[in-house]
Amino acid sequence: MLILRGHTGPVRCLAYSPDGRTLASGGDDKTVKLWDLLHGREYHTIEDDEDCVRAVAFAPNEEMMAWGSWDDSFSLSKIRRANPNRRFLFRRGGRLPVLNVGGVWSLAFAPDGLSLVVGCGNGSVKLYWMREMWKPRTLTGHDWPVNAVIFSPDGRLLATGSHDRTVRLWDADWGRGKKILTGHSDWVCCLAFSPDGRTLASGGDDATIRLWDIASGKEKTILHGHTASVRQVTFAPDGRTLTSASWDETVCVWDVTTGCQRAAFNWKIGRVHCLALAPDGMTAAAGGHDHSIVVWDVE
Repeated sequence: MLILRGHTGPVRCLAYSPDGRTLASGGDDKTVKLWDLLHGREYHTIEDDEDCVRAVAFAPNEEMMAWGSWDDSFSLSKIRRANPNRRFLFRRGGRLPVLNVGGVWSLAFAPDGLSLVVGCGNGSVKLYWMREMWKPRTLTGHDWPVNAVIFSPDGRLLATGSHDRTVRLWDADWGRGKKILTGHSDWVCCLAFSPDGRTLASGGDDATIRLWDIASGKEKTILHGHTASVRQVTFAPDGRTLTSASWDETVCVWDVTTGCQRAAFNWKIGRVHCLALAPDGMTAAAGGHDHSIVVWDVE
């Protein structure tokens, strides 16, 4: 187990680089930090945000990183490696305003890296194309902040989860609403697609995790075990294992085929705000309210 310390406030978001060698984190200290996981240390800090950093993501092609904060803006940076054994080098990109939307609450790249979706505090969703960043499409339907946005593995669907207790499915090409999934009794905080794209997991402030059948839009299973808000869920590459992070200070591992909890960990980092799984599924990271990040071997 590796413990990373450097943030001076709760850690709100995490993302692995596509090669799994770098971890990005953002938090209440208004910074984004990059961590060299091979050596277990921080090697770059970005300090130009004016509010809590709520979301961070790497593009699938590993050439760009995005992060967003509650100051109504998000940023893009070009990144590259000088050679395969070197850390990322940054070529700073632009800071893009998303004006009067109540802050950036979530963001995600499409699987092909050609588009980016941003969930906003006023309930709107902004869909950007990399070649036309100046004219996003605005998707409306949610009434409250959009805590989670995610593309399906094939990039054809977009899922969003909100304070309004709903999950919405959209056509990712046209931005048209397809389905509204209801069942949570409190805020929807996080989403994850299974690797085959057939199942969507949602976690909420009602302390439940719900598994949805994408084809029918119906709820398949409810996973009970957490005792406080579920803040992050992520599927393992095998599609049968789901990991969740909660404000009850635990990280839980679930078998989605049986609905049973396989394991629960308390890393003593306070409320667990965020969770990320390495692309190969071999390691995971969790960000805590005590300002630290724990990285551990999954097996």
